[in-house]
Amino acid sequence: MFLLVEYMNRSKMEVEEEEKRRVVAELVANLESGNSEEKKMKAVTNLRLLAKWDDDNRRYIADANGIEMLMPFLQHTDGKVQENAITALLNLSIDAANRVRITQIYGVLESILELIRSGRTPEVKENAAATLFSLLIVEEYREVVGQQPGAISALLTLLREATTHRGKKDAIKGLFHLALHDANKPRVVAAGGVNLLVSFLLQKRAGLLDESLAVLAILALCQEGMMTMLRASIIPNLVEILTLGTPKSRENAVAVLLSLCQTGGNAVVSRLSNYSHQIVATLCSLLVVGSERGKRKAKALMRFLVVTDSSVSSSSSYSHESFSSGSFCQTP
Repeated sequence: MFLLVEYMNRSKMEVEEEEKRRVVAELVANLESGNSEEKKMKAVTNLRLLAKWDDDNRRYIADANGIEMLMPFLQHTDGKVQENAITALLNLSIDAANRVRITQIYGVLESILELIRSGRTPEVKENAAATLFSLLIVEEYREVVGQQPGAISALLTLLREATTHRGKKDAIKGLFHLALHDANKPRVVAAGGVNLLVSFLLQKRAGLLDESLAVLAILALCQEGMMTMLRASIIPNLVEILTLGTPKSRENAVAVLLSLCQTGGNAVVSRLSNYSHQIVATLCSLLVVGSERGKRKAKALMRFLVVTDSSVSSSSSYSHESFSSGSFCQTP
């Protein structure tokens, strides 16, 4: 069996479809309760390997009800078995049809969340978070997960406590996709998401800065997120990133500022006036050398800063005319 599985992995196009389906069916059958523990464990391991290789294998495993048969092994007491089972599910979720199918299995969300919280190894927790992130690509599932008690807090706990960089990134990715659904934005804020992500900005967490900024830019689009960020004094930190950050980080910081302005309007714009020189300098730079996304965000934020209608303080020295003509960014 192992030799055949290895052969399938080495040369996926050289084995006939019928033979591949036969092997998959045999592996799935080995998961049944009547088989020895050793045979079941080997089957889980081999299904994980097969699901990693290509879409054909992922389809064949699903067709043989392998997804449903793997579910009990998520609760196994052996950490390695847990790891193989959740990683097999993760690999299977790469296929779009499988992804939807997994979301429809009764109890799957609770099982994945339990692994994120209490998986027997760090790898189990990380792969469970990665699986949830993969499933959240299904837009309709974001509301389901957001409403699940403890789902958001589980991701925040992993983000806070994960011992590896990968574990933290998988948690942030899950939060990002959850926050794309409007109803989840205030839920993430209420669970403490903003404060945790802002703390990462303060700590200048290596490798997590841009991911944190990306989530904050989404959360700032809700009133609760905007207010929490202002109370956390996020603006000075964003200005520092604008001044000292990498090009990517500067663009992401601009995105957060733009979201804050879009939600908070004049109340936020007035707070930015104390940092107008640093902000404008960065925006002018991005308008010249930034990515297309960076230029778009910079231009939109610039419009907030130069608005001159009666709702903004008349002390502003900028105007729509100077912005439109380009003189706004010219050196005197």
